Amino acid sequence: MTLQIERQQDCLQFNGSLNRDTLMQYSPFTLLNNCAEKVQFDFSKLASIDTAGLAWLLQQLAIAKQQGRTIQLCKVPEQLLSLADVTAVRPLLPISE
Repeated sequence: MTLQIERQQDCLQFNGSLNRDTLMQYSPFTLLNNCAEKVQFDFSKLASIDTAGLAWLLQQLAIAKQQGRTIQLCKVPEQLLSLADVTAVRPLLPISE
C-alpha cells in the first residue's frame, strides 16, 4: 500500500496507509511549512495506520506546536482511535468531530 498526502488549502488529506513502510516518502515532512496557523488533517481516506504512523503523527503535532500552529484531526478512523487507546495517547490527539 502507498500513502499520498495532498494539500487542499489548510487541509492535508491522507490517502492510503500511514505506516513504517510509507512514512519515509514524507521524511522530512515539509507540507506543514506553508500552512496557516490552523491546519486540518483529514483521515477520511486513510486505509490503515500502525504504531509507527501514530508516533509520526504525535511528532507532527509537537512540531506544529513549536511552529505556532495547531492541528485538528478530522474523520479519524477506528483503527487510529484503538491504537491511541492501547498506547494511552488518545488525550494528546486534537480530534474534531
